[in-house]
Amino acid sequence: MDDLTVLNQPAATMMRDYLTKKVTTQFTKRDSLLSSLKAAEDWDLRAASISDAMKEWTGAFPEKTPLNARVTGRIEHEEYSIENILFESRPNLYVSANLYLPRNFSGPRPAQLNVIGHAQNGKANERYQRMSIAQAKNGFVVLTIDQIGQGERGLLASHKILGTKAFLSGTHLFNFMAWDVIRAIDYLESRPEVDPTKIGMTGSSGGGMTTTYILPLDDRIAVAIPTCNPNTWSHRTLANLATDHEQVFFGAFGQLIDPRGDPLFCQVPHALMLNATSDDSLNPPEGVWELDTWLSKSYAAHGVPEKFKTSMVRAGHDYNQEQREATYSWILKWTGGDPSTFWEEETPLMKEEELWATQNGSVYNEPGSVSELDLIKAHLAQNKANWKNIQSKQTLEALQMQLPELIEQVLNTSLKDIKGKATLEAPIKRKGMTLRKFTMEPEAGIIVPGVTMGADEGLVGKEVILYVHEEGKSNLLEDLDLVEALLAKGYLLCGIDLRGIGETGPDNANKFWDFLLGKPIFGQRIRDVLAVTDWLKSSEINAQKIHYWGTGMGALYGVFAGTMDENIASFLLEDPLISFESIVEVDIPEYQHEIILPGILTYFDLPQIYQALSPRKLRVLNPLLGDKSAAGDLDIKSMDRSVRPAFKVHKNDKSWTMGNYNPEERKKYILSHY
Repeated sequence: MDDLTVLNQPAATMMRDYLTKKVTTQFTKRDSLLSSLKAAEDWDLRAASISDAMKEWTGAFPEKTPLNARVTGRIEHEEYSIENILFESRPNLYVSANLYLPRNFSGPRPAQLNVIGHAQNGKANERYQRMSIAQAKNGFVVLTIDQIGQGERGLLASHKILGTKAFLSGTHLFNFMAWDVIRAIDYLESRPEVDPTKIGMTGSSGGGMTTTYILPLDDRIAVAIPTCNPNTWSHRTLANLATDHEQVFFGAFGQLIDPRGDPLFCQVPHALMLNATSDDSLNPPEGVWELDTWLSKSYAAHGVPEKFKTSMVRAGHDYNQEQREATYSWILKWTGGDPSTFWEEETPLMKEEELWATQNGSVYNEPGSVSELDLIKAHLAQNKANWKNIQSKQTLEALQMQLPELIEQVLNTSLKDIKGKATLEAPIKRKGMTLRKFTMEPEAGIIVPGVTMGADEGLVGKEVILYVHEEGKSNLLEDLDLVEALLAKGYLLCGIDLRGIGETGPDNANKFWDFLLGKPIFGQRIRDVLAVTDWLKSSEINAQKIHYWGTGMGALYGVFAGTMDENIASFLLEDPLISFESIVEVDIPEYQHEIILPGILTYFDLPQIYQALSPRKLRVLNPLLGDKSAAGDLDIKSMDRSVRPAFKVHKNDKSWTMGNYNPEERKKYILSHY
């Protein structure tokens, strides 16, 4: 046996097609809603609903605390000066910044807040230095800050790492980013050189996102110029584009809100310019112009069509000189200057080290400083108080009653009464075993291919081992000796490819479309498992018992499904994640989009899942930490202390084991399990 292929041709675009159709359906509804808006009051109600949603998604902000701002250095130039600034957006959480102050201007001046896109050198980035200098020469006070993962605030990749940890812990990375911006505006207002009624804000790429997303959360931005970011997710989906953790909100599409552009409605009637490029590989121009159409309607309804425009120059994803000069012109127009009298001049730039606000280039080395990760872990520690502690049969039963509802809440889906039907092909004889291929369609647009294996043609009325590997059913071919031994014991083996795995991969989960739809791939795959277990019980297979054998992520789908389906009699888990908390604890998680369940650690973790499966047999082999390294003895003992009491309640704690096994021990252990 050397091939377990079921489908006549690969289904590599299945998940993309499925998700695109789902997104298109939601955007048809959204566009219909926008088409119904006529009067200014209609658009205001829409903006208010967007603002409410953004506040809910971003999460509650802390109380404002003293900024404790200080100037750590000053650089003098003929027409402007630069102050290197540190301020605390939260107690001991430092934001590094440069403040450009104009010379030869009197009285409070208009100000501009610059937020950087994904540039490792942050505020020292060449484009933003040029913009800051130009605007200072033009009479603006300019504050350019390092966003998280830029400049003096860590490595660029940290926004993805922190994003994953924040989601699992029940918070959102943009909560930190937004609060940094709000406090940066507070700092500008605290400066006597600034006219607080004339604050503009701009940024490109990720900075354009921040400029867009802050508008529903703070109404002090008089002029907004988001650059190379505003678009529509309908066009970005058609272009097969991905995004980053801080830019997505769970279930936004289900609320008929497009985070990529809809927050801009909250800027009406204040001045707004979309600063775009025609060859932006990350933001299709069609999406820019569609957004332009909707925004134009809102500004027109408010009687201020002149306060909105879209500038699109022929260029790629950038913030080039032509784009920057469009920004200067627009912000001058609405802050009292003459937009026709200024252009950018060639000017010498500062070295990155000269713009540091810290001594060694890291805010995290400041005495007493805390990091965003420290705050995420503190948030998690508070939530852990909600987790069930099994002390008796009553507390176990309470967990078993409550957990399915919590799982459905986290996954934003119903997992009850899932039915499965499959099309079985004719038996195939191969080297002493009989195979039957099948395909299941758990919902429109989704195919789950599988194969059953038995020692003879009596492929019904047996105990069934359901095999789910994170890479697909073909991995059974690496364990043929085990397969043959299990078949000789009289078991029927059923291997499947869950959606987006094996024959139907890739899953497109790294695009975050499933997340924005509020239907994480994790939950979709649990539904597939439940559909297959229903079919195994209710079809001609007539399974006497179902035993689950899962590997990697496939192990987790099975135990989640097991909390919903008591007909799964036992669980053999290989190489599973030891806990979601471990992803928060390790430095660099190796689990990414497929593991992101927003807020799961607010309610429970894998120990609670395992507890709820008592008294069924549960064996865990070679668990992994969040960085996919092997869990050590201390990690395993800690898990055992959490889980074993739930099995002792039923006086069957021998049904629960977790440990590390070498390849030879593994095979013996698996055979002894069945």
